[in-house]
Amino acid sequence: MLKPILEVDQVQFQYREKCILSGTTFSVYEGEIVALIGLSGSGKTTLFRLIMGLLEPEKGAIRVGEGITYMRQNDLLLPWRTVIKNLLLFTELGKERNSKENWPEKALALLKEMGLVGYENAFPHELSCGMRQRVALARVLLQDHPLFLLDEPFASLDVVIREQLYSLLRNIRNSRKKTIVLVTHDFRDALALADRICILSEGKIVKSYCLPEKIRGNPQEYTPLIEEIRQILTESYELQLSG
Repeated sequence: MLKPILEVDQVQFQYREKCILSGTTFSVYEGEIVALIGLSGSGKTTLFRLIMGLLEPEKGAIRVGEGITYMRQNDLLLPWRTVIKNLLLFTELGKERNSKENWPEKALALLKEMGLVGYENAFPHELSCGMRQRVALARVLLQDHPLFLLDEPFASLDVVIREQLYSLLRNIRNSRKKTIVLVTHDFRDALALADRICILSEGKIVKSYCLPEKIRGNPQEYTPLIEEIRQILTESYELQLSG
């Protein structure tokens, strides 16, 4: 039986007396891509901060495996550093500073994998939005933790760039044996990437769906699922308004 790489067990969290998470429970297994879908304000980003250890749950427990890397919607590239120097920034800090790893060589190999050969000395302002996101993804990969948390990473991208990154992430999962948890409010992201979708509403997981591979690229297969998810989110929105 597969061992969970992440367990969230009956987690509760309040902010300024407002309940953000209320008994949130789910597990993620090695090699999975899990999408968390919820409305704005449903607690998705708070949940990520709890998993990262940036916040402490008031009740419940979070158990994480060997290491986590977090990628936000904004690429957070430093404008005064070149692409390669942005990738290598983390090696200048902490224990990596004394590591014997050949970080520049690894970084260049990742840029090649991302289709960014020749851009290692470019500055962020010289790159398109899609290229900047690929640099941010390469930075995540260079840290080589088993669990990736992706917080709305495609929100500012057009459809073509999104689809390129979908394919890239699935290839990374398959070739590098990574586990990915994705937060999104967009059905397209979840259906294109996830093995499992969890709906976050009223501070807890209210529904979970396993997605077979055949559903990808076949709108007839997933249209009923979209309608069901839309109905759950509509009911959640109406509850927010009434509360």
